[in-house]
Amino acid sequence: MKRLLSLVKKTNHHHDTTHYPPALTKVYKVSHRTLGVGSFAIVKLCTHRKSGQTFALKVINKRAIAGREHMLDNELDVLKQVRHPHIISMQGGEFFDRLLRKGSYTEKDASNLLRQVLEALAYLHEHDIVHRDIKPENLLFQTTTSSQGTEVEKLMIADFGLSRILKEDHAILMTACGTPGYVAPEILLRAGHGTAVDLWSVGVIMYTMLSGYPPFWQPDEAALFDSIIKGEYQFDEQYWGHISAAAKDLIQRLLQVDPSKRITAPEALCHPWIAYEGNEMDESTTCMDRDIIINVRRGFTASRQSLNKPS
Repeated sequence: MKRLLSLVKKTNHHHDTTHYPPALTKVYKVSHRTLGVGSFAIVKLCTHRKSGQTFALKVINKRAIAGREHMLDNELDVLKQVRHPHIISMQGGEFFDRLLRKGSYTEKDASNLLRQVLEALAYLHEHDIVHRDIKPENLLFQTTTSSQGTEVEKLMIADFGLSRILKEDHAILMTACGTPGYVAPEILLRAGHGTAVDLWSVGVIMYTMLSGYPPFWQPDEAALFDSIIKGEYQFDEQYWGHISAAAKDLIQRLLQVDPSKRITAPEALCHPWIAYEGNEMDESTTCMDRDIIINVRRGFTASRQSLNKPS
């Protein structure tokens, strides 16, 4: 990964008219398939010509990155330190598109997916790494075939462009970053932040996975940020009446405005909604095997058709 980034860093790119250096194309075949697009880079799928192994090739726009070259060094520092089955994917599909195409979809399905994200975050946080941009676009499915011939889906965390390594115990970061809608209150308040910001983002994703629409839903960015800072969201009965109490409890623990009181990744992995196995059900988890795909599709459609939260 380091070699691919350093080679392409020396070139400019203009959408699909990129001219790749011969040293790169001699070893790798670059696909027309785009895995992701950012403010100063695009990520293309490429294949090692000899081994056939696929890689993500990050193509940097030198003009756009000028003055911020340190961001590349930060990303490389993180990538050199992480190795986990739920971090970084080369093959997959868009997160919510894949969910909405499912024939059936239950809270248990959502729990299985989020458990993989939490396992990856627990690993990162244990190594003093904060991702800072957890959002659906950075969660990629990887499909593999089991020994029995059935397809197995894994959910992977990608894009470490905004990640940071905390240099010492209890270190805090001050730079404002992230994606509107998924950014934690402490980032907006510039009060200093750490690994807890990733758990807030997981809370936003979990809420959306179970309802089809985001918890913080405002017509303009100023109003959106105000509602995030205040932690103003609701469980509308129309969309949440059939969702388990355990799910709502975990969301409330994730969307805790005070980061010192917010649930951590290891704690979330022990929460009944995540640890649920299906054979020991109590009142808080009795709904987890119910199909919710129709309701999620309805909420997703409503959120795209209106600037107001579905009601």
